[in-house]
Amino acid sequence: MLDDLAVVIEPEVSLLGGGLRSRTVSALRAPAHEYVDAMALMEDYYDRGWSDGLPVVPPTPELVTDFLAAAGLDPDHVVGTVPTREVTVTAEHVAINAVMAGCRRDYMPVVVAAVRAHLHEKANCHSTTGTLSGAAQVVIVNGPIRREIDINCTSGCFGPGWRANATIGRALRLVVRNVCRSVPGFLDRASFSTPARYSFCFGEDEEGSDWVPLSVERGVPEGTSAVTVHSTMTMASALDLTSRTPEGILDSVADELRTRGVAGDAWLGDGSTVVLVIGPEHRRYLVDAGWSKADARAYLWKQLAGATRVKVAKPEGILMVAAGGPGMAETWLLLPHLAWAITEPVVIGPPNGGSKT
Repeated sequence: MLDDLAVVIEPEVSLLGGGLRSRTVSALRAPAHEYVDAMALMEDYYDRGWSDGLPVVPPTPELVTDFLAAAGLDPDHVVGTVPTREVTVTAEHVAINAVMAGCRRDYMPVVVAAVRAHLHEKANCHSTTGTLSGAAQVVIVNGPIRREIDINCTSGCFGPGWRANATIGRALRLVVRNVCRSVPGFLDRASFSTPARYSFCFGEDEEGSDWVPLSVERGVPEGTSAVTVHSTMTMASALDLTSRTPEGILDSVADELRTRGVAGDAWLGDGSTVVLVIGPEHRRYLVDAGWSKADARAYLWKQLAGATRVKVAKPEGILMVAAGGPGMAETWLLLPHLAWAITEPVVIGPPNGGSKT
């Protein structure tokens, strides 16, 4: 199996059982495999190591072609590379794994944006997917696409129950496994790993907050859908059930950041980032007092002055996301591995010539 995985392998299949036969789509590059039924395919995929351990949807040529059409991309369009592994990820690779993950075709532009963000040089795919710490890739979605494909942004947004959240995050992780070759025990060297490596995707609750969305703060035009991918090594809750002022809540967040630390190094330079997901019970005290994200960031920056374990070089490295549901008065800290959080617009077609959604 590892000999196979040393080469980029993304199969397409023809299902021959039940009188169904898929025609070959000649524009696709991946080799075709034939199976008598979907169960035979899944068992073979398990044996070959092409699954994350969960069942997969058969990536027939018709489905893969349909997903490519939904993204407006040719099969051989290069989405990104991992030079240290001599890996080139094409749109066909992304489509195959998006089908396998259980995505709908209209999720495909979001998946492409997430893969493109993760393959940015400073997103550091090689390290974040091979590390002993078992870092997970978090996909944060902004803009109108959230409502169009029903991405959960509120209660339970980190967990199960929403197809878009579950399958978009899983599609990125299947690309990481099947194309970028981060297979446990091979190039994925995690000591324990994390369930977040199956899937971790949620949206910002833009409707439930007056704050400027994360993507807009990062330069994407308002009203344009976008994806931010952040590789997190550790998640921690800044739980504060008693504070009723912005200062009190943010002091609790600063204390947790100082205790946990934020990773950074010379290669990352001044682009290091940490993501704070602020739930509504904390957020309302800031909003009611007239505090914007910029105000909260400026206050945190002062509180973190001299905190040598928090290796964020500038206030803009503190990324804030409004999400979650009522009840628990907490802010979640998504502490980074050695990578920048990267934001990409969701587009139909190539990034420099496509239409934004």
